[in-house]
Parts: sequence; structure tokens; C-alpha cells
Amino acid sequence: MTKIIKRTITLSLISLVTFFSFETSAQYKLSVEELFQKGIEHSITVQSTYLKTEIANEKNSLAKNKRLPDVAVVGQFGYVGTSTILDKDLSFVKHPSTPDWRQNYQLSAVQPLYEGGRINNGIKKSELEQEIARLSLSQDKANLKLWLISKYLDLYNLYRQRDIYAISIDEAKHRLQDIRKMREEGMITTNDVLRSEIELTNFDLSYQETTNNIALVCQQLAIALGMDEDIVYEPDSAFLRSQMNIDTGIEDYIQTAYLEYPQMRIAKTNIALAKNNLEITKADYLPSLSLQFGNTFQRPLPNTSPIQDLFIDSWGITLNLSYKISSLFDRKHSLSMAKTQINLQELAEEQQRQNIRGIVKSAYLKHKEALMRVKLLETSVEQANENYRIVDTKYFNQLAILTDLLDANTIQLEVELKLTAARTNAVYTYYQLLNVCGKL
Repeated sequence: MTKIIKRTITLSLISLVTFFSFETSAQYKLSVEELFQKGIEHSITVQSTYLKTEIANEKNSLAKNKRLPDVAVVGQFGYVGTSTILDKDLSFVKHPSTPDWRQNYQLSAVQPLYEGGRINNGIKKSELEQEIARLSLSQDKANLKLWLISKYLDLYNLYRQRDIYAISIDEAKHRLQDIRKMREEGMITTNDVLRSEIELTNFDLSYQETTNNIALVCQQLAIALGMDEDIVYEPDSAFLRSQMNIDTGIEDYIQTAYLEYPQMRIAKTNIALAKNNLEITKADYLPSLSLQFGNTFQRPLPNTSPIQDLFIDSWGITLNLSYKISSLFDRKHSLSMAKTQINLQELAEEQQRQNIRGIVKSAYLKHKEALMRVKLLETSVEQANENYRIVDTKYFNQLAILTDLLDANTIQLEVELKLTAARTNAVYTYYQLLNVCGKL
């Protein structure tokens, strides 16, 4: 039991030393909140989706502007060449007196009065596209967070692995010293010394490989977060101690996913968009009514003979009614296509609903399995530590061979590494469950 307590104390001390020193590199403790904040801020994918959202907002503003009158101003100013009057036999008669300059200024405003719902449905369409853009942004953020947390947990797992290897190296060195003394006393053969030295070398190699992997994951995170690649980042282990147990039944998670999962909400919005497109299609078969105001200021006077070099200002108000008769020929096919599109989107929603049930159940069971695995491995670690203590005592009392001791040490190391991986996997499966429920 003393060795188990010593091992626990050593692991804590190594963790503290690791925090203050990592191959003379600068150390930075990275919290989960900062991880998500900087990740979203520097993600190219999220930035692209932000721009798509802004485009959708601008389209909505343009759609609303269709309600405003269409105002146009036209100005013409030009030189008028001298006219020539010819006789019936094309012989020259004379050059009439005409002004040299022509000016024409027009102002017109057309206010839509009735468009069969085209404008309102166009606005509604742009609002639905806005909603899809916002939901896509939420989905991209959630996917990014899940990727970031996976890298964050990989980093935490590597730190714990390195600490475990450091303890194993420390214990292997002390064990090797004791074995060498026993060899000098003639109690064991040189073979035990060689095998212990090989084991120590393997631990050193594993420690170095883990250290290199830490540097690689730190660089990947630094690039994703837009931070300094020369800094070594350390995860905050406090969030691993938070409660991540499942507190409700699987049906509650499925119902939450139906309401909150972005892909499910996008499917519902696509149905609304298809129904809106049907209304826009129907509007094409309705007349359009608009009110037009116009004012013209021009020189010379039109339709006068001889031409008078004078300005004339005229204005008028017109009520315009138009109906596109040729649209009747396309009515049947256009409406059928729009209704089929609605059915297609409804099938897509049902397919998404079925997928969600499977995805949520898989994430739910995987998380429960991960929590159970942690509990079982915690017991296994205690058993492996006790087994190693017993074999260690037997070996140095010459009641067991070195193979038994090394096997017990290998089992102890493997179980501790599995427990570390199981704890990080339990956190990851919890975030996966949050993601498929639309809560990440």
C-alpha cells in the first residue's frame, strides 16, 4: 500500500513540475472557454458562414425595398443636325430653320399597388433564407467546438500519459538499482539486469514520443486558434472533474434534438421555403397593378411644325394594369413542380428525423458505456497496483521471477493508460451527445 501512495504522490509532483517546465518552452494554460472563443474567432469555415449570413441579410433588405416606388431620372442633351427637305424627285428644296440643341429631362416614379403576393412572399423567402444561414452558422460552430474539444482532450490525454511514463521511469530506475545490487550479491543472473535496462529504455522512448506528440497537438491548436506556435499549451483539467452523467432518458434527448438540432431545424425551414415558393409561383398567374407618376421637361416643342425652339413642362399620373396571358400555358407544370418540391422536402425532414433517432441513441449509449468503462477501469487500476505490490515483494524476496514482475508492471501501466483514455473519451462522448441534441 505504501508504494501505491508513493506512486500517487509522485504523479501529483510530476504534474506540477510539468506545468512549470516543458523543455524550456513558454507554458500557457488554456481554458475551454478561451478554446471555443478563439477557435470560432479564427475559423475560416465559420468566417465564411458569417459572410453568407450577411449576404442573406442584404438580400432581405433588398426584398423589402421592392415595396418602395421605383424612381428613375433620365436626362438627354444633344446637338440637332440641319434637316434637308427634298422634292419627290429627290431634288433639293431647302434647309428648314431648326434649333441646334435638344434637351429632354424626365422624372418617373412607379409605386406597386398589387403584385399578387410577389413582394410579400419574396420578403418571406429572404427571411427563411436568413434563418437557414443562421442555422448553418450554428451547425458550423458546433462542429468546430467538437473538433476543438477532441484536440483539447488529446492534449490532456498526452500530458497524463507522459506523467505516467515519468513515474514508470522513476520506478524502473529504482528497481534497476535494487536488481543490480542483487546481481552483485549473486542472488540473480545478469539476464534480469539486461531485461530491466531494456524496459527502462522502452519507457524513455515512450516518454519522448509522447512529448513530441504534445508539441504537435499544441501546434495544431495554435494554428486553429491564431496563437503563438512556439508556446506549449496545457489544458485545464478542472472541466474533467465536472459532472457529465446522463440525468434524463433517451426520449428526452431525442425530443430535444427534434427541436434544437440545426439540421432538423433547417429541414423544417426548407419545407416552409418550398411552400413559400408555391405561393410565389401562384402569384405569377395574377395581375399586377401599379401607380405611375411622370414629369417631362423638354426642348424644342415636340410634334410641332415648324419646330418651335421653346421649353415645355408636362406631367401625368397613370394607373397601370398588366396580366401575363402566356403564363397560363405553364401554370399546370409550374404548380406541379412546386408541390412536388414540398413533398420532397417533407420526405427529407422525415429522413432527418429518422437519422436523429439513430444518432442520438448511439451517442447516448456510447456515453453511458464510456462512464461505465471509467468506473470499471478505476477498480482495475486499484487491482493492478495491488497485484504489482504483491509481485514486487515476492520478487525481492526471491519468491517470483523477473518476468512476473515485468508483466505486473506492464499490466499496471496499460490499465492506467486505459483509464486516462477512458476519462477523456467520457468527456468527448458527452460533447458528442450535446452536439447531436443541438446544445453545444
